[in-house]
Amino acid sequence: MSSVPEDWVFIGVGHSERQDDGVGPYIADALGRHGLTAVAHQGDGSGLLELWDARQRCVVIDAVAGGGAPGTVHLFRDLGDPAFAGAGFVHSTHQIGLPEAVALGRALGRLPERLMVIGITGTTFGFGSALSPPVAEAAEQLIDRLAGGMDPFSAGPG
Repeated sequence: MSSVPEDWVFIGVGHSERQDDGVGPYIADALGRHGLTAVAHQGDGSGLLELWDARQRCVVIDAVAGGGAPGTVHLFRDLGDPAFAGAGFVHSTHQIGLPEAVALGRALGRLPERLMVIGITGTTFGFGSALSPPVAEAAEQLIDRLAGGMDPFSAGPG
C-alpha cells in the first residue's frame, strides 16, 4: 500500500488495444492493484471532468507521439504552458483530446485544485495490446515510483 492521500486520483487515458496508446490504462490498472485510487479512461476527453471532479489532486497519464525517444517521460505541471498543448497527445480514439479537456475544465471551473499530466512517448500505435519495450520499461518505473509514494507534484523531471 502507498502513502498517497485518498483524495488523489490517477487517471490513465488511452486505449488498451492500441499498443503504446494503452500505457495510461496499463499504469492506472497497476496503481489500482497497489491500493491507489486509479481509473482507466478510454472515452472522450470531456469525460475526464467527471473523473477528476471533487479531487484535490489529479494525475493524468497518457501517451504522446514524439517528444524524445520512446519511453521518455514528460511531466506537465503548468498546463497553461504551450509545451503542454503541443505535446502530441495521442487522441486517435478520443473526440476531445487531453489538452482540450483541460481547457474545457478551466473554462467551466471544473479542474481539481492541483492537476498535472504525465506523458510517455510512444512508438507504436497500431492494433494490439502489447506495449513497446521502452514504453513498458518506463511504465514499470513510473508505477514503482508512484506506488512507492512519490509525489509527482514535487518530484524532479522524469
